[in-house]
Amino acid sequence: MDVLNLLEKIEDIIEDASKLPLSNKIMIDKEEILEVINDIRLKLPDEINRASWVAKERQRILTEAQNEAEELIQKVKEQQRILIEESEITRLAKQNANALLQEADAKANAMKEGAYNYSDEILSKLQDKIRDINNIIEENREVLRKM
Repeated sequence: MDVLNLLEKIEDIIEDASKLPLSNKIMIDKEEILEVINDIRLKLPDEINRASWVAKERQRILTEAQNEAEELIQKVKEQQRILIEESEITRLAKQNANALLQEADAKANAMKEGAYNYSDEILSKLQDKIRDINNIIEENREVLRKM
């Protein structure tokens, strides 16, 4: 059961709880709520590990993009050298090499930007989920304190 399912379980417990007459208060089973909160605490390290994996994956993607860009640049430089040696197409070779360099830089930048955006999105979602969990826990603690 992941953290979201556990949060849904808390919601179900609250929704199914008996209401106190003439008030907006409910009665919940303390042990049941505490058990679910404990399960959430046990699952949070998994979510944090996933975030760590995302960060490592982002770094791997960036490194891979950089390596591909460097390989592409080396290929372009070699191609440029060969074309320069052929005197009748020197001008065309320079144009082609420059276009390939720009394409390689654009691809590398696009891959980097995509990796950063992907990582930021995942980390943002995780941060939101953790914030939601903290809010629910605070609300439940507040309800327990008022009982």
